[in-house]
Amino acid sequence: MRIRFEISFLVLVVLWLAFADLACGQPATKRRMVYLEVSADSRAPVGTQQNWLQMLQNVGADKVLSKTARPGTPAIEENQLSNSTIVRVTGYIVGNQLKLPGGSFSMGDQAGIRALLQKFRDDGAKVALAEKKAFGLTSEQLVDLHAIFSKPVEFSTVGLNAGDVIGKLFRQTGLKVILDPTARAAVSGEEKIADELKGISIGTALAAIVRPLGVVVEPKREQGKSLEIHLLDSRSSEENWPIGWPIDRPPVAAAPTLFDQIPIEIRNFPLDSVLDAIEKKSGVPFFYDHNTFARNGVELSEVKVTLVEKKVALLVAVSRVLNQSEPGLSYEIRVDENARPFLWISVR
Repeated sequence: MRIRFEISFLVLVVLWLAFADLACGQPATKRRMVYLEVSADSRAPVGTQQNWLQMLQNVGADKVLSKTARPGTPAIEENQLSNSTIVRVTGYIVGNQLKLPGGSFSMGDQAGIRALLQKFRDDGAKVALAEKKAFGLTSEQLVDLHAIFSKPVEFSTVGLNAGDVIGKLFRQTGLKVILDPTARAAVSGEEKIADELKGISIGTALAAIVRPLGVVVEPKREQGKSLEIHLLDSRSSEENWPIGWPIDRPPVAAAPTLFDQIPIEIRNFPLDSVLDAIEKKSGVPFFYDHNTFARNGVELSEVKVTLVEKKVALLVAVSRVLNQSEPGLSYEIRVDENARPFLWISVR
């Protein structure tokens, strides 16, 4: 009898939605409806299930069902109707706890149950129950974002207005962008891009462009909403998209041309000119931590270096000339979202 009633109820829902569509002259907005089915062991104290059922009427479920059954495994499933999704949540009362997919709750934790069911309504079971990784995103969401940020920059950037390039790159991603007051002021300024980022992935390029502006890129997704990219003051961000990623293989495998050996004889040359020459020889882009340089008063063109070697690896040459700066500089081999290597140069 119960099964027949539930099937009839679903049929009525489908018919009601169909008539609503005809009345409006257009498809109804897709929505999620949450059904909560709670079971209690027949050996539970008298009144247990009734008390729980009364409390659960106010947790935000569209329908609350109850039955008597031995405790099993909490479950959740989604059934697609014409213009809605039924999220059916099955829970079990064990002792003084209600076991649901995603947690156990006491009779007094009505707010916790309501919050969980709202997650199921907003995001669906797959997202709501998935383990959250960086930026509060699921693994699948991170993979999708990585793919979007992997698109290469297809135009020359050096000397262009930073705000113009940021806007152009974000338009290519199709992602919604939110700017805090610091970021809005920064991208409206006259700051020019000092590095050539053509060919580098958009994610790494964006992070590199906004850093000298005192701004960072932070992906965010609020419950029930689409992913957004926030540009905000670096001092107010706890987690942001990095300027490249650590290499996951030996340096010689990640950037083999940096290990080519050549004779070098330079005496009292400007450091920026030496680095430019090595960059061109290796074919590996060099990017600079302009923020840190400015804070420490580093002007590469004013640092004079000397290096005389019959044969030296390019990366060793980089290390030796960087050591002649005061304060000393350091390098790190990183890769962009497409595993393209570059050299990140900063203050030691």
